[in-house]
Amino acid sequence: MKYQHVKNIPNINSWEIIDNNCYYASGNLVKVIGKEVSIPIPLPYWGVEFNPSFFNVFTNRSVNTFFNYQGKVINTFEEKDFYYYFSDSSFIYYDRVSKRLMYNDLELLRGKMLSFYIFDDLLFFEKENKIQTINFLSGQFLWEFSLASLGKWKNSWDEERDFEIRHFIGIYNRIIWAFIEIGGFIGLDIETGELKYHIPEYDEAIGKTICKGKDFFRSDYFLNSEKGKILGLAVDVFIEIDLTQEPPFVTQYGLQEEFEKYNIKGKDTSTKYAVQDNLLYFYLFDQLRFGILDINTKEIIYVSEPIAVVERDDCFTQLKDLKVSENKVYILDSNHTLHIFEREENT
Repeated sequence: MKYQHVKNIPNINSWEIIDNNCYYASGNLVKVIGKEVSIPIPLPYWGVEFNPSFFNVFTNRSVNTFFNYQGKVINTFEEKDFYYYFSDSSFIYYDRVSKRLMYNDLELLRGKMLSFYIFDDLLFFEKENKIQTINFLSGQFLWEFSLASLGKWKNSWDEERDFEIRHFIGIYNRIIWAFIEIGGFIGLDIETGELKYHIPEYDEAIGKTICKGKDFFRSDYFLNSEKGKILGLAVDVFIEIDLTQEPPFVTQYGLQEEFEKYNIKGKDTSTKYAVQDNLLYFYLFDQLRFGILDINTKEIIYVSEPIAVVERDDCFTQLKDLKVSENKVYILDSNHTLHIFEREENT
């Protein structure tokens, strides 16, 4: 397997992969790579959120302008912060005037929410040190789980801190899973909010690693529903939680020997990655390279050469984000340049 660098796009403000197409905003234009799409948008703006049939150009003062991909303005909203779009006329948002979270015209709660996850007509979210659940179609409050029940942790200054959700991972067998900063993983019954599982450390370690202790590092852990496993890469370890066992069983695979083959420093690995066909694509933010890990064999099957970037006088250039679509890898650097790589045929 080998990838060839095919294109750079500078001055990227926002970007997204939708249906294997790369949408991006650069300057006062929205474009789609490989398509005759070039839509002027108003300046200044804070960012652009892309959806399959429309995109939202928003400012830092919460002025939102919805465009379709023919360049027509289809709606404008002020004083709204959007969390989730169901369509260009249905969404969950925070009303900055009434200071309420809304589903269309239905009030869901007062104030904002933090991390959230949507499943069918259920909205799971973190607020005020609790995980709460609402049926957003009816506005009915269902249950809450207090994160305070997990206790507290101490930082390096010996200060006690509450546990917080890093992110919701997904739902498997009617259990919603979340990764807790410092506190590991928890699984809650989606109907009652009952704590079914708390996993603060791994059960088995295989292979060498620079990591000490048995807790979990911050990472974008994800759920493979087909296999019933939570998976993730952090530092130089690959975490695998088998949810089909009772209780769930956690294996930590040390990748130090694999990393040494490619002169990879464990602390250089990203916490963001992309997964496609049992392959995990990750990047090395300081070494300016990306690699591919075979999830099944736990072997690294490819690492790129360093990516050519423009260095700045005031800071070092790093890699910041990665996405994969079909045979292409897209990587954004800290200079807002998007680097595009294409897999060579017959490799």
